[in-house]
Amino acid sequence: MNKKIISTAIIFILLILNNIETDLKKRIAFLNYDFYQKIFIEPFSNNNVVIVDIDEKSIEQIGQFPWRRDVYSKIINNLKYAKVKVIAFDIFFSEEDNQNPQMILKEFGIEYSKNKIIDSDQLFLDAIKESNVVLPVVGARKNSIDNKLIIKANIVNRGEDPLNHIYKYEGHIISLDKFNEVAKGLGSISIIDSEDGILRSVPMLLNINNQLVPSLSMEAIRLFNDQKSYVIETDVRGIQNIKTRTVNFKTDENALMHVKYKELNSSNYISASEIYNNNFDNTLLEGKIVLIGSSAQGIFDLVKTSTGLIIPGVQVHANIIENVLANDFIKINLITKIIENIVLIFGLLFIFLITNYLKPTYSILYFILGLGSLFLISIIFYKQNYFIEIYNVIILQTILFVVLLYRRFVEENKSSLENEKKQLVLKKEREIAGEVQKKLFPSNKDTQNYVYAINIPAKDVSGDYYDYIKVSDEEIYFTLADVSGKGIKAGMLMANASSVFKSLSKLKFPINELALNVNNQVKESSYKGMFITAVIGKINIVKKEIEFVNFGHESIMVLDNKNNFSYIEASHPPLGLMPLKSSSLVKTSMLDMNDKKIFIYTDGVTEGYIKDQDELTVKGLEDLILKNKSMNLQEVINYVTNLLNNRDVLRDDITMMGLEINKDKK
Repeated sequence: MNKKIISTAIIFILLILNNIETDLKKRIAFLNYDFYQKIFIEPFSNNNVVIVDIDEKSIEQIGQFPWRRDVYSKIINNLKYAKVKVIAFDIFFSEEDNQNPQMILKEFGIEYSKNKIIDSDQLFLDAIKESNVVLPVVGARKNSIDNKLIIKANIVNRGEDPLNHIYKYEGHIISLDKFNEVAKGLGSISIIDSEDGILRSVPMLLNINNQLVPSLSMEAIRLFNDQKSYVIETDVRGIQNIKTRTVNFKTDENALMHVKYKELNSSNYISASEIYNNNFDNTLLEGKIVLIGSSAQGIFDLVKTSTGLIIPGVQVHANIIENVLANDFIKINLITKIIENIVLIFGLLFIFLITNYLKPTYSILYFILGLGSLFLISIIFYKQNYFIEIYNVIILQTILFVVLLYRRFVEENKSSLENEKKQLVLKKEREIAGEVQKKLFPSNKDTQNYVYAINIPAKDVSGDYYDYIKVSDEEIYFTLADVSGKGIKAGMLMANASSVFKSLSKLKFPINELALNVNNQVKESSYKGMFITAVIGKINIVKKEIEFVNFGHESIMVLDNKNNFSYIEASHPPLGLMPLKSSSLVKTSMLDMNDKKIFIYTDGVTEGYIKDQDELTVKGLEDLILKNKSMNLQEVINYVTNLLNNRDVLRDDITMMGLEINKDKK
């Protein structure tokens, strides 16, 4: 099956998986969400919220909690005089005050004057009447009390029925009817914990016994802005918007607001005892929302947040109010889901490209860079308050990367095995070609007194060639050549030239005619401009002279009996460059061989390494020959070539020939 089809199918499956909600996917998203909440936590950006804290200090000064209700009435009145705009309680008053002095006297049957004995519930009721007070509601499975739930806000719905899209409770827990009736607002403090017990989102609307109930923070904000109504916009997907004339409560389709937790500073907290004792700066509270709740140990109003901190429940409401008033809260909705899928698609396509068109090492590097880019993109969106579940995207992209890289490894491994088989076949063929080529080199030993040569191939097949043929008692034909290029093609061209040389030498062709025919044969059989540099000649043993032609080869080295070196340079261009029509175009040279040693070699000798990366050079070759001048021709050539043959892989073919006719040789 085409790899593009397979990759497309995998990408499609991963996209489907990204849009299926599973417990594992939620947990991964939670880790991502919590990480950003911890890293990018900010301080409160406005000072519209103050928490009146029922802390250990307050309990120590005022008395054991719960307090008698005239304590709360005094706190409310002191806040009213401080010109607080809204007072919201995170505390229930669902039963009569058991510490009410009038109730205690009545239970014991003691007569009392109502004018002289305080009624703590009545004092609390009167204080509520005179202030903008919001009392709490909590959803329950069923009603345990008969207190009425009458929402104070006017709720206008536009679109589908919102009751079908929000969390539902059959019953409720609420304060006494007499308190609820005079309160300016009633709001839910119910929370929806995640599976791991961490509070990340809070419902802004609840369905309690088929009645829409706004949250405590919504009611506080409504009264703070002097509003009477909420407008709820709904479609088939769920809640799309909740707003008053002045603010929007950005929630998801189920009316959940994702809380962006911020750090409260000391100015956002005042001990309840300071309010009770009227020992506070009124200017710190004027025109603000006051939340009354508890941080004291043992009251058990603590929640675990996505920042990793455990905070009082009242602080959660403070964060929601801060988010709304500052228009700074986390958005997780259809838009973020679309962005997430777009990022995933581009990421998957990027991985498809790098795994198919880059080397594995580079693809891994680009993959890591891609992950870094994903984090950067998600951070940019988070800073704009759009949460993208990048952990899930990264996991899905990693899955695709591993699958495609493994598939490529398997394919390349299979291809590598096939190539290895081909290479083994080619190697065997080269070895055979090399063995055949060795048979082209001369093996007659009756010429060693006059000519000796050796070839060490750099590979299986050499591009160098030498030959010498004794055609009579007086004459020996010889040649040393070097083909441009290496390998099988060079060897085949050399074999072709060799066959012409052997045939014409045995027929005792003149050197110029022999060279003419070799040149034209090379020209006809050469491949893409290949050519041969060569020295072709013959030795006359009786006259002790040689006739030769140098076709573009290395200069011929001549050593006389006074240890002086001279060089004979090439007189003709290499063989095979152009056809020759007449042997008269080939001019031979003559050289007296008395008391001389003549060395012909390829560039593999002078450019070969003797140690490390040091080349032998022409001067180095001269020094070696002089150092071993007492040796015979064969010993000198063997010494030089053995010195150069010092590596597993040679730089070039090594070929060297020596010619010599001493007075005592006949």
